[in-house]
Amino acid sequence: MSLRKRLASSPAVNRAVAALFGGWLRLVWATSRREADGWDHVARLVDRHGAVIIVCWHQRILLTPWMFDLSRYRIQSLTSAGRAGRLVGWIHRAFGYGTVPMPKGVLGAAEMRLVLKGLREGVSIGISPDGPRGPARVAKVTPIQWARAAQVPVVVFTFAGSRVWTWKTWDRMHFPLPFGRLVLLWREWDRAVPERFDEATGEALAAELGTFMDTVTAEADRRL
Repeated sequence: MSLRKRLASSPAVNRAVAALFGGWLRLVWATSRREADGWDHVARLVDRHGAVIIVCWHQRILLTPWMFDLSRYRIQSLTSAGRAGRLVGWIHRAFGYGTVPMPKGVLGAAEMRLVLKGLREGVSIGISPDGPRGPARVAKVTPIQWARAAQVPVVVFTFAGSRVWTWKTWDRMHFPLPFGRLVLLWREWDRAVPERFDEATGEALAAELGTFMDTVTAEADRRL
């Protein structure tokens, strides 16, 4: 194994890098003027249904540490086993989130059971439906399958920042900078999911969800 891969796989290195990212994000949060809209409705959904599924485009995941009120509710995030996914997992754990890793970027039966068990026990889940490798802004059907199985709502979370650095990654990730303005939005995907659906229907529902996520993201951008 190369030195680079050994460093990338080292828990100590991952913790150190996650601490740096976490410190930066806390600086951004503390120095930015913030507008948040929609969380109160999400809280009512959690109180009513026990849990929700929160989806966020991979491009906008860096402010997901603030997508949930951990003082009142439980949540875990789904992260890939790749280097970027492990880093997000370390960052989320530093902020108090639970995480469910996907071995080799594939959600297996054991992980599916763990997520569904958590949803039924009041543990919400956060997922980027176009992750971990894209295509960018093309939603997979997985969160819709969970919503059908656990009978919980799907909520879109996103953010927009007046000062962001757009990384040259597959998703064009938005890296927020301090001393700007942030808009954070939560919107329920108010779509009835049928109890049974075939592959074609699932793909159509995933496309509908992706369109709605784009609409919410565009709303956040406009509100800047």
